[in-house]
Formats: sequence, structure tokens, C-alpha cells
Amino acid sequence: MYHIMKLYKLILSSCILSIGAGFSSCSDDMFTEDGKQAFILGSNDKDCFSVVGKSGTTWRSRMDGNTIYIQLSPEVDPVEELDGVVPKFYLSKGATVTPDPTEPQNFAQEGGVQYTVISEDGKTSRVYTVTHGLTDHVEFGMGFTRGQKTNEKKFDELGYPGEQGNYGFSDSRQYGDLNGYVAYCGHDHIVLLAAQYSNPQFGDASMNVVNEQLSLKVFNAADLSQAGNLNVGSINISSIRAITSDWNGVLIAAVKNGSAGDIYYWKSFSDAPKLLCHVDADICPTVDGSSYVQAAGDIFGTVNITCNAARSATGDHYMIHMENGQVISTEVIQTGYSSTDGNKFQMISPLKPDAKSSYVVGDTELNAGAAWGVKVYANTYSGKTKVSMPAVCQGNNPMAWHTDWWAGTGNSITRGGGRRPYVSAMYINGKYYSIIMTGTGWWWHNDVAEIDDLATRNPGTDIAYAVNVAWSFGGSSDWYWDAEKCEGHIVGYTDRYGMYTFKLSCYE
Repeated sequence: MYHIMKLYKLILSSCILSIGAGFSSCSDDMFTEDGKQAFILGSNDKDCFSVVGKSGTTWRSRMDGNTIYIQLSPEVDPVEELDGVVPKFYLSKGATVTPDPTEPQNFAQEGGVQYTVISEDGKTSRVYTVTHGLTDHVEFGMGFTRGQKTNEKKFDELGYPGEQGNYGFSDSRQYGDLNGYVAYCGHDHIVLLAAQYSNPQFGDASMNVVNEQLSLKVFNAADLSQAGNLNVGSINISSIRAITSDWNGVLIAAVKNGSAGDIYYWKSFSDAPKLLCHVDADICPTVDGSSYVQAAGDIFGTVNITCNAARSATGDHYMIHMENGQVISTEVIQTGYSSTDGNKFQMISPLKPDAKSSYVVGDTELNAGAAWGVKVYANTYSGKTKVSMPAVCQGNNPMAWHTDWWAGTGNSITRGGGRRPYVSAMYINGKYYSIIMTGTGWWWHNDVAEIDDLATRNPGTDIAYAVNVAWSFGGSSDWYWDAEKCEGHIVGYTDRYGMYTFKLSCYE
């Protein structure tokens, strides 16, 4: 089950009155000839005609001559939302209207609904057609207004052997232990790196065999159908540690190269990989489940790329700053929180492409498997924590946890390096957010939270989506921003469960 949160509740101005409450003008001196006017008011004010849709959302309108367009978000089905609803609108003083405005109408029907307004003296009439159109974008700086889940498939439905929820297999990959990473490759495709097939780590040496067909599968973003495999060129598959994309959806991968590392990129999954930069540091040195890579910005312009360094008491990570395809600096970022405690997982995600960017920290603390042990912080470049997500309602009982607060801290799993919490910073329509993937031992939760509101946010905001993942390695997520459409897209993957996608809209 998923929840669409943060439905943008439009505030109607005081001039809107319910039909049942009677009519009066927004201002008594608006007209010089009372009794002779036949108008639905609002030609210069969108707030004088509205509809509460079937979802409970109030939709405003715009007026073009005698046609009124109820403005819906593009992801909303007009028939499902507008069939059988009662409008609220405002008439000129003393005027009447047919049909009866208290009767439900289907504003999604072809040709719309016609209302005839008759002046008080009965000598003037006007016919309005009410139909539907698209909403306007909210202003820059307002962030996104709606989140909608678009697709979901279990891991076995994605073409991997095994069965979701069946833990009787001797090979844990067959109940979903893929150690999976997801990333967009362009706006049309999603890549899943199954690290337990590309670089398998089992005590039984006979299971540690690379499976190229299952290592880097590509899926169509529209429906999660299979699209092929990633062209890795001459890259050794077992050296690919983690994948992500930049803010535009260009795929990048962190590749181990002896005691150093390389960052490669793909514009299309069928293209041969291209080297973005070489790093004289052992990027992503771990092999359990704790490797990660993140990118903030445009890899062909200005970008910050982060990945994990060796675990340490100071929480060390690499930040690579690039401008116009050139490495400007490679620095060690210290979060100030140990990456050796909890289940030994920590990651950071830059907020900005600027040099010396602030960043989000996802960190496990205390003892592995202990409640209250998963934390999310927003740090300055120098490591000073500005805000943190509070530890609330995070006991070992998953039902008690996810009914009390959807996106707080949880407990780290006992599996070393299990990715919890996975964080990925986002810049959507002028606001900074982070995807936060966390949970208790069994329940995994995916949330999008405003960075500035981590410490004070209330339950039931943004996107919240919970799944049962049963002590898996954890999960990963990725996103991109489509400026032309003014919308963001998110993909999430959790081991022992599967893949799911969301769309973030920036419409009123």
C-alpha cells in the first residue's frame, strides 16, 4: 500500500461562497447597474470558481471569455476526479443560474457543462461552459506539490530467479538478496546493479561466480519491463561497486581500479562507457553492502560526486568536485560520526554542485540491530551538523513504528554494511529535499523530506511508502529532474522486495 501525501490544498479567498449560502458580490460597489448583470465572477480572479474533486482536493479554475477551465494536475484522471461533483462559484448580485448549482455534475464529459446565468431583472443572460484543463506551475522556490507512485514490480517479476517472500532457498539471492543499486540512464531507462551477481560474496566459493546477464539489467522506466543489459565495454563487471545518475539522469558508476578508482558515465545504456575521471584514491573499498556513489549537479558542467572511503571513527568520505569535465579537487569529507559502529554503514549526498557544498548524512549508530540507531543529518561542508532527524517511535515492533511516524529513525540491521538509511539529496523547483530509505528490521520505509524541516516535520508529509523487506541488505534510490516538464522522477529498490517508481509534480 502506498500513500500520496502533501496534496496541495489550495486556499480559497473570502469572496468564494457556497452556492447553498447565497450570492453577493465580492464588493458591493463592483457594479454600477445592480440587477442588470449576468456574470459568473472571476474573469480576473481564479478564486471565484472551484470544485472539490473526488480525491478531496480543491481545484481552482481559469476563465477565458465564457469558458471556464477547472485546472487539474496532469497526473489526475479527469473522469475519476470530476464525475459527480458539486461546484462552488460566485454570481453577480441578484442573478440566478441553471442548472441547479447544488446538483452534482460531470465536468469531465465531452463539451463540458453549460450554466446559464440570468440577471435579476430577467433581461440579460449569459451561457458559460465549464470544462477542464491543466493547472499552472507553482512558483519557483515552492518545491513539489504532489507525489504519485507510478510503477512497482517484485524482484522475481524483474526477471531474477527465485520467489519474493519465500525464504526456503539455500541461495539467498533467490529470495532477493541481490545487494541491488538502481539508477536512471536517461529519462527512459533504469539500470539495476545486482552486486551479488556482479561481485558475489558468499562463504561457499562455488557460489561466487559472476553472472553477466543478471549483473546489470536495464528496464523501461515507463512500465519496468526489461530492456536489455548495460553495455560495460572493457570494464570488469566485478569492479563496478555502485551506480547513480546526475541531476539530469546521466548514469555514472564508481569502478574500483586497484588501489585507485574511476568514474564512468553513460548517456544511453547501449553506448560504450566513457571515463569521466580517474581518482587517486580507493573509492568504494568495501564489498559487503556499504558501497555507494552520489552526484549533485551536471557532470558536463559543475558537479560534486561522493563515495565511501575506508571506515573510520571520523566518518570519512571522498568528494570529487568537477567543472566542465575537469577534476578541480578530491577531498576527504569527515562527517564527525563514526562509520565503524552500528552495522557499519554511513553515506553522504551533496546538496549542491558548488565547491564546499553542504551534504546529507545517512548513518547507523549504537549496536547493530538496536532500536533508535539510524540517524539522518544535514551537515555543512566543514562537518557542522545544522539539522537532524529526531529519534522518535523507533522500537523493535515494526507495527508500532510505522503507525506512529513514517520516516524517523529506525534500527540498523545486523548484516554488516546493510544500506540503512540510504539518502539521496534532491533539488526540486527551488527546494532542497532528500530521499530517505530507512526502517526497522523487517519494515522498510521510503520518504521524501525537506532538508530544512528534518528536525520539526510532522507525520504525513511528502511521500511515504512502506514495504516488508525482512532483514535484507537494504536498498538504494535515484532520481532526476525534468525541467521542461517541471517534474521529478524517483526510482527505489529494496532487496527481498523489488523496484518502484514515483513522479513528483510541481503544479497547483
